[in-house]
Amino acid sequence: MKSELRDQFLKRRNELSSAEIAELSEEICERVVNLPQFSECDTIFAYQSFGSEVDTTLLIEHAWNAGKAVCIPRIVAKGEMDFRVIEHGQPLELNAYGILEPSEKSELVIPNERSMFIVPGIAFDKRGFRIGYGAGFYDVYFAKFENSVKSAAKVGVCFDFCVVENAFPDAHDVPMSMIVTN
Repeated sequence: MKSELRDQFLKRRNELSSAEIAELSEEICERVVNLPQFSECDTIFAYQSFGSEVDTTLLIEHAWNAGKAVCIPRIVAKGEMDFRVIEHGQPLELNAYGILEPSEKSELVIPNERSMFIVPGIAFDKRGFRIGYGAGFYDVYFAKFENSVKSAAKVGVCFDFCVVENAFPDAHDVPMSMIVTN
């Protein structure tokens, strides 16, 4: 069931034009930066947008302008990632999945209670559970830093048509604190 939902919503998302993705992403980013959790955090753990995902470019720019540290994931092993600081204009490297990431020389950051995670998903349910691509990177990361991320804001971002009744979570899945859509 989960894989059927993944395919269905990924197909629908991929049908969006780049202009539609940009417009909807801008609305989502504006909503995120207006959250109290955004102004209270000191570090944003975002992601580098890929394909038809919510584009986080404006969110990252806003975080830099607000003086916040911005980190994005770097794949370190099969199913495992860490987060590294990125600076404005810093060159990124293409990983095996075709996603831009920081170099291994970039500063490694460990989350704390003043961190805010911006988490991509193909779909989310109203309880905060997500349907991702299926590799488990975020689940592994959240389990590894369970105590650090417990009180951190975990914000799932998706287009409004990607909210489902049930994401059929597995026992190890970590729900988001909130979901933000356009």
